[in-house]
Amino acid sequence: MQTQRIGAGIVLAVACLAANAASYDLSFGPYSTQSDKFSNAPFTDVYNFNFTGPSGVASSSLIEYKLLNYIDIDWDDTLAFTVYGGWDGSGGILASFGDPGTPTGSFVLADLPVPNQFSILVSGKAIGDGTSVFQPGLKGSYDFSVVAQPVPEPNAVLLALGALGVIRVLSARRKPA
Repeated sequence: MQTQRIGAGIVLAVACLAANAASYDLSFGPYSTQSDKFSNAPFTDVYNFNFTGPSGVASSSLIEYKLLNYIDIDWDDTLAFTVYGGWDGSGGILASFGDPGTPTGSFVLADLPVPNQFSILVSGKAIGDGTSVFQPGLKGSYDFSVVAQPVPEPNAVLLALGALGVIRVLSARRKPA
């Protein structure tokens, strides 16, 4: 009986790790999701991102949905929204925010330089009582999105500048004397 419980615990732990290990490729467009919390247990949601091309800059936002005492999240005081330079929270911290202390509970990050692979960890605890008639059992909820733009390669910038130079020369030749 004890062996079965240990085995079930190991299977559950591996399943949780596999769920957190998903990655999203921002080279094909933005990422957006809504996360609903039906438990008052503390949570840390891990989002892994990568580019298939060169590294670039990322912008992201997280907006919490609040409904009186029915749906609410108490954000971690120091690491509520953290961007790491590697997957699953590894690597150095690129940006970090604690509890915003505002009634709306939102985080906004604009134009942060990121490597080819990075992760964002969101930590808090749903503290709503889950008695809303609109969504019974829902204790906390937030909307999360990330947009990234690759940094242009130097040869692409030189090509664009060369094209502007050619246009300038051609337009100068067309001016009447």
